[in-house]
Parts: sequence; structure tokens; C-alpha cells
Amino acid sequence: MATFDRRSVLAALGGVAATAVLSGCSDSSGNGTDGSDTNHVGDTATVDGLDVTLLAGDLTERVAVSPRQTGGGSDGTPAGTPETRTVESDDGRQFVAVVLRLSNDTDEPLGVPMPGGTVISEGEIYLHVRGTESDVGDENRTQVPAEGDAPLVVGGRYTRDGTTYDRLTFALGEYQAELPPGESAAGWTLYEVGDEVTPDRLKLVADLDPRAVGKRAEWELASPSE
Repeated sequence: MATFDRRSVLAALGGVAATAVLSGCSDSSGNGTDGSDTNHVGDTATVDGLDVTLLAGDLTERVAVSPRQTGGGSDGTPAGTPETRTVESDDGRQFVAVVLRLSNDTDEPLGVPMPGGTVISEGEIYLHVRGTESDVGDENRTQVPAEGDAPLVVGGRYTRDGTTYDRLTFALGEYQAELPPGESAAGWTLYEVGDEVTPDRLKLVADLDPRAVGKRAEWELASPSE
């Protein structure tokens, strides 16, 4: 599996901004549950051969996480470690818990996007929040909670509908820039938005290359009927 040295990658990127600039349309493909080209939760978008499926995008005030596997013991959890802990969103805020699956069904390694404010792979995953008349201005959110330029990552494994997922950054590998042929990885990441934000204002973006056209997949978090 090909990996990059983080310092070398950052040096090569130089002044390239970590957050992609959002344009007015999506150049991705998907099954579009509303009969159009718009992707929603459950849809798969294919960009440059990489299949990206949004499995969940839940607005919630709290998430329960369990320790990551560390080796030793049947489930990798050291003796005496609490099985779960609940993380509460800040006052006046709420979480958006996202679960994604990335799959490479081609015969070649493919670049993958990762959540976070630092570009260490081919691109990144972020949450786009639309403004309103009373709350003007769109914004892009990377993994949260965050303070300034130093994200405070909520680590651990997240269980949804009976399936447990590791953080996507760990599922892909912290410095992994490619997904090998025939491989897939599923994981979760967390964003934080205001408590007044509704699903119709939210769009998840997986940008494989912020500097190129046609390498971005988008999903509306609101259901097609909303």
C-alpha cells in the first residue's frame, strides 16, 4: 500500500488551501433516490473510479463511542477500559455524525479523500452548511469539535444500526493516500453545527482534487421528500 510522508506532502502542497472551494454544481454520478442526479443518504457516487457511499448523516446532540482496537484481548480493548463514553455537543450546537464507505473495484490504486483541515491525500471530505436570510453566508466544516486551526478529534468507534465503525481517518490509515485495487473501507466522522441548522441546509462533499474539475461527489443530507 502506497503511503506518503506527511511532511513531504505538506511541503509539496505549499500554499494550497486545505478547504476546497465549492462551485455551483456536482460532477459526480450516483443513483439519485429522487430520480435526478442528486445524491442522498444511501446513494453511491463514483468519481475517477472510486465508489463513495454515504451510509448515514445524522443530526444529534450526543454520540456514544467505544475505545479503538489496540491489540490484546478478543476485541482489542484493554481490561478495565470503559466500553463506551458519551460525547455531548456544546450548548447551542449539535453534531452531524457521518458514516461513509469508500470502495475501489478497479484494477489500479485510487486516491482517496479524508476528513480534516489538512490535505494529506488526494483531497478531503467536508460538510457544507448553507446560509439563510437570518444567518447569511455559507461555510465549510471539517472534522470537529475544533478550536481555531487545531481540531479536537472525538476518537473511538461509533455504532449505528448494529454495525461498529472506526473513525474514517483510522479506517483508511492516517497517512494513506491510496486505496488498493479491490479494497474498501468504511468509517465515521463528526461535524458540529448550530442547533438551528436543519438537514435541508447541509450537504456532504467528498472532493478528490480541489484543483481539478469533475472530481467531487456531493450528497444532500435532507431526504428527497423534504
